[in-house]
Formats: sequence, C-alpha cells, structure tokens
Amino acid sequence: MAQKKTPAQPVPPTLSVALPPRAGGHDELNVAQLSLISAQSRVPDSYTSWSRTYEAGERIVTVTCTALTGEVVPHGLDNDVMVAIINLYIEDACPDDGTLRTTLHRLLNAAGLATSAHYYREVRKSLRRLQSTNYQILQGWWVQGRQKHMDTSFNYLWQVTAHTEDRNDAGTVLDIRLPDQMAQSIREGYVKPLNLSLYRELSSPPVRAVYRVLDALRWESTTGQAQDEVTVPLLDWGERLSIYSSEPDKIRRVLQPAHEELQIKGVLREVTCEGRGKAQHLTYHFTPLRHAPDPELLRALVERGMFPGVAGRHLTDHPDPEPVRLALRRFDAYPGHKQNRGALLRDMLLHPERYDDVTVAPQSLASTDRLKRQAPVEETEAEALAEREKQRQALLSLPLAKQLTRVNNQLKLSGLLKVMTPEQIEAISRAITHNKVSAYEVVQLLVTGVTAPQEQTLEALKDLLADAQVEATGGS
Repeated sequence: MAQKKTPAQPVPPTLSVALPPRAGGHDELNVAQLSLISAQSRVPDSYTSWSRTYEAGERIVTVTCTALTGEVVPHGLDNDVMVAIINLYIEDACPDDGTLRTTLHRLLNAAGLATSAHYYREVRKSLRRLQSTNYQILQGWWVQGRQKHMDTSFNYLWQVTAHTEDRNDAGTVLDIRLPDQMAQSIREGYVKPLNLSLYRELSSPPVRAVYRVLDALRWESTTGQAQDEVTVPLLDWGERLSIYSSEPDKIRRVLQPAHEELQIKGVLREVTCEGRGKAQHLTYHFTPLRHAPDPELLRALVERGMFPGVAGRHLTDHPDPEPVRLALRRFDAYPGHKQNRGALLRDMLLHPERYDDVTVAPQSLASTDRLKRQAPVEETEAEALAEREKQRQALLSLPLAKQLTRVNNQLKLSGLLKVMTPEQIEAISRAITHNKVSAYEVVQLLVTGVTAPQEQTLEALKDLLADAQVEATGGS
C-alpha cells in the first residue's frame, strides 16, 4: 500500500517567504545536470570509478567515470574548484582556446576558500584529480549548436600547467585548459545563472553539491519556467550524486544536512518522502520565486536563440525589463553574422557596456508586435543622431586604456583580431593614442563593416589610418 507523504527528515523552521535574488555567477548546464562530481566530502581509496544509467525523457543516459593514475574519483571540494574555474573562464571573456590563465590566489578566492597553505595544497590535489579523471557520456551531452544530445568523452580538465618554482606560492600562475566540449558549450551560451553568494554561504561541499544539481534540475524544463517541485527515486538520486552506498538509510543520512540547510536558507520549502525501502522517492518542494519570468520577454529571448531555462533564470534574477529590451533591440540591430545567436544575446544581457557602440536603427526598436506593446517608441532621425552623439561622447570620455579595450573588443567581435598582424593592431593603438583618429571612428567603422568581407573592412581600416598619416605595417 502506498505510504503517506511525510517529511524526509525532521528539519528546523523554514522561511515562508520568497527570498530576493542575490549576486550570482554561472554554471555550465551539462556538468551541473549530469552531476559529474561526487557530493561526498570524503570517499574511500577504492572509489576509483563509477557508472550510472538513467532515463531522461525518451533517452537512456549512461555516464561512466574512471580515475586514472591511482587517483580517486572527483568529490567534495572539486565541485567548488570547478564552479570557480567556469566562472573565471566566463569572467575572462571565454578564450577561444579554452584556456584560463589565473593565479592560485585568485582561484581560491573565486572558490570561496581561505587563502591558507592548507587550501593551496587541497586545490592542487583537486586540480590533479580533475585532470586525471575521464568521463564517458552516452546520449547525455547537449550540443547547443546542433540542438541535440550527443555521446562524448573527456577529462574534466584537459591540461593544468603551473608556472612557479614554489608549489604553494599564492602568486603561482596557472594555465587551466577546459575540455573542448565544455569550453564550446560555455561559448555557445549553454549556461545558467548560479547564485554564487548563496552557494558560498553553504556550509560544506556536500551541501553545495546538492544545491548545484537541484538548481540545475529545477531549471531543466524547456518552458523556461522554474519547476515548483522535483521528484527523484532515492536510489537513483544517491547514484546521481555519486554517494558511495546503495543503502536507503545511508543515502538519507548523507542528504539530511543538505536538506536542513537548504530549507533554512529558503531554497527549499520542504522535502517529502514516499514509499518504503528501495522504492522510496524524494520530492523537493522549492520556495516560490519572488519574480516569475515575463512571458513575452521570455518568448523573445528564446526566439533569438537562448535556451529556455537560461532565459527564464536570467529574467527571474534580473526582473527589470528595460535592460532586456535594450539587449533585444541591440541584438536585432547587430550587423554581424550571429553564428552563436544565444551566446551573443546572453553576452549582451550580461555585458551591455561591450555593445554601447551598436547603433540601434529606428525600425528595430519595435521589430515585433509584442515589443511594440512593451516599448512603443517612435524615434526620429534627429533622435537617432542625438543618440549616436551621446554614444560618441560616452566613449571618448573614457580613459584612454578603456577606449583601447573597447576597440579591442570590437575587433574581436568582428573576427578581425584573429587575422590581423600585431603590427596592424599596434598601428591602430598608436593612432588613437596620438589623437590621429578617435576610438569612436574605429569602432563605428568596425560596426558598420561587420557584414562586409574581412579583407574589405581591413582595407577600410588601413585607409582610415593612411588618411590620418599613420603607417599601418604588416600584411593582410
């Protein structure tokens, strides 16, 4: 006979009201949902591999983890290290080669760990485990560019190189290369917001690991709306979190501190259990969100390439609609080839300052009927000219270093940075520095020339520099 639903464990009083969003970061959705790192703080020396198979809709997903070179499987603190690496990679504008260059001190800070000799050693051990562990994933890795789940295989970190003689030096420079699959997924925008301030407040690696996976599952829906509850079979859940036990009571004991703390923090309203023995199911009841995603803006973001869960979570964490509408107008006006449409739109939402120089055409202010209803703006030609002048003054009022950074960002967006020689790039910087041309002139040339062949835009740049009597050396 079915058992009546009861609380999974006695818990302290919980918050009954929705909490406001706190400062956030990001997480790559595949690794968050697949839960590739064990939630346990410690694992036995014999725990060198695991494999699990589960149903996900019509798919059968299989994930196999094998630790190499005598290491145990990634666990505990490794979750914090990977969250830090993902966020630093995004913070550093997602280098195309998938390599993050950072210091050991910066990595510890990003992971929310104390900068002590103990954690220097622990993070080095963590990096070694992550680099020496291989994952085989069948029908479980979503490729945003192809819009389908694929098979894949990778080590959690492809390469870690330390540039120092002192193994515990806070200034140690690390080159950390993500696997190509993960780096590409992040660049394509298959990420979700992660409340880093809350994540770092949680007391232990197991609690943080459970929160990370639960938060990903809550936003797994293709509707872009957060789920109010998620139900999981207890044994499957323990396996998904790589808890080293198949005994229901042991799994629940491991999970109990996470359940209690996530209720105290207001993430969960309650956790209920149904069934007996190995047939038990847990249902996580989430605290209602204070801000539900605006359905019209959600639809607009999804139609422009954002994954529904990513779009919905962004709108929930950033309820002010005006920055979103501005990003939509800029996206529609962006003249370049939008190869990774969702990633471009997400970057416009997160870093609007990078796109201050995108001129929004009058007709793109309300490119759809719903945006007309949301922002019924009639922009005249004079207003457009005034807006461009405002953008020009804003750019030229910046310190020289920031003007050069803006130009460099636009070169990167246009794709020219990859084909230009160092001499050509230096010629542009020299011309701006010596007031031969303005940063605004260069940016406008790049923006208006994005749809043209790169050779044509490069020639236009040379002409601009020649007119300013600045020699641009190097080939094209």
